[in-house]
Amino acid sequence: MKLFKTIALMMVLSSCAKKEVPDVPPAFSDPDWIRLEIANGKEAHAVYGNLDDTLTVSTLYDIRQTYDKGKTWVNVKTTHQPFYGLLVKGDSIFTLSSKSLNSQSGQLLTSFSQYLSLDNGLSWKSFYEGAKSINRSKEYATVYPNNQITIKLKENLEPINGNPNHNSVLKSTVEIIENGNTRTLSLPFNNQITNLYLDKKGRLYVSATSAIYDKNSGKYSDNEKAEPAIIYVSKQNISNLIK
Repeated sequence: MKLFKTIALMMVLSSCAKKEVPDVPPAFSDPDWIRLEIANGKEAHAVYGNLDDTLTVSTLYDIRQTYDKGKTWVNVKTTHQPFYGLLVKGDSIFTLSSKSLNSQSGQLLTSFSQYLSLDNGLSWKSFYEGAKSINRSKEYATVYPNNQITIKLKENLEPINGNPNHNSVLKSTVEIIENGNTRTLSLPFNNQITNLYLDKKGRLYVSATSAIYDKNSGKYSDNEKAEPAIIYVSKQNISNLIK
């Protein structure tokens, strides 16, 4: 009888051990989206380029590029800050480091250039001379798949103790605006979203952080332990996914 009890106890302990949360999350698999990870990047922000050629991403600490569809990443500029926009003017790419609300349109813009690249993001230099001669601002996290549809990021905030100047950041959502109607784009992940980008093939890139939000409360609950910067990319033209 004692031997039976010992075996039973060992089985229970073994069962409990198997329920521990793994350090590595299960592999992401979805019929419509792929997931790219930038090791130790923590946050992905502005994106430029395309997955088939050269993809440029601003993380929390630097600007990275991949030339092999996200298998490896090269640090092309250490910045110690994220950029909220990458603006292309002719052969030049400008970093945009601030976000501000346009008082006339109510549209959130990203602006203020600090760095310039003349070789498709391979190298960067500080840029201040002539800063006022070119309009370097763009709509923040807003893309246009076609003339009828706008897709934009909605940042959701919750006042702390009723104070509108102190807010908790809730899970951001992606809105689809079509013919005056607004609906939410359903996404197969719960990471915090930071930005949107559309490549020439109409694929949507959703920048995200390692922060994970609870499905019910929409509030921050945990971080992926490896803390990668993350980009989710639609496998086809986003217009086909939102019909």
